[in-house]
Amino acid sequence: MSRQRKVVSLAPAALNFIFDPIVAGLRARGYEVTHLTDFVEFERASGAVLKDAEAFVVLGNFPCGKALMKKAPHLLGIVSPFIGTEGIDEVAATELGIMVANGQVPENVLSMSESTIMLILVSFYSLHWWQQQLRENRPHPAQVPGRMLRGRTLGMIGCGQIARGIVARLAGWEVQLQTYVPRLRTPLPPAVKRVGLEELLQTSDVVCVLAPLNAETRGMLDFERLRLMKSHAVLINTARGGIVDEAALVQIARERPHLKIAIDTFAQEPLPPDSLLRTLPNAILTPHAIGHTQESVDALPPAAIENVSRILHGELPPYLRNPEVIPQWRRRLAREGE
Repeated sequence: MSRQRKVVSLAPAALNFIFDPIVAGLRARGYEVTHLTDFVEFERASGAVLKDAEAFVVLGNFPCGKALMKKAPHLLGIVSPFIGTEGIDEVAATELGIMVANGQVPENVLSMSESTIMLILVSFYSLHWWQQQLRENRPHPAQVPGRMLRGRTLGMIGCGQIARGIVARLAGWEVQLQTYVPRLRTPLPPAVKRVGLEELLQTSDVVCVLAPLNAETRGMLDFERLRLMKSHAVLINTARGGIVDEAALVQIARERPHLKIAIDTFAQEPLPPDSLLRTLPNAILTPHAIGHTQESVDALPPAAIENVSRILHGELPPYLRNPEVIPQWRRRLAREGE
């Protein structure tokens, strides 16, 4: 009789709508799943739970470093149901022969692409301003605030799948596209020009933050860089809050009343009630959920289940983050099977 494979999942109760079907699906496939709902509980149970765990299912911002991985000697894979994996030390995972996979399903990626474009258009067309005009029965202004996206330059910090989804959807919109990518892993779409970060900030009418959060990008958009933007620019952040210096952004936004801001992700989440970002009249703030659609939410649990199942059965997961781990991972699989 084959042994039962063991999986540990960890997520706050607020995300049960994602994790409940993942846990149920894994159990239906015959895995023994220990589901925990807070980090303190995880730490208390770690001695018993980790020693036999072969897979983790955790949020991408869960602090999963080398020391924690080494407490799970049989660990073969770490899976985030979402796109982000910034809390997982992928270098350490690769060194230890552990796969890292995420939820980069088409529905998730394209929902983020579409919602980012929506925020751009809402900002350019001053949608919330016009709503307020109607609600307060104000007279029609002599000068309207809306601007067309046509003929503008869109600068993307990062050019992963979400950015490429934006590029594909803006085809035919007569928009100039440019990107800052420090290391280019795959060729850029033909319509996209590669530029330096400072040039992108100085020349873009729209700056979209689409990069992962890591040691290189954390705090990348500080005061000196933010002030390079055009006075009428639109800044969109649907990536990670830690990339933008929020205090600097507040200062810049107060100095430049025509700067438009749309932010879906923050350095501290949920956004504190006393955050100065909330005081900015030219900012659209959403709770790290603007890209959540029925389609993307429905697609995440099956992807996580498939990622875990394939890893534990010696197959490559569909959404592998660190493909360079494959040789080491296969050697570990061979040893585990001895």
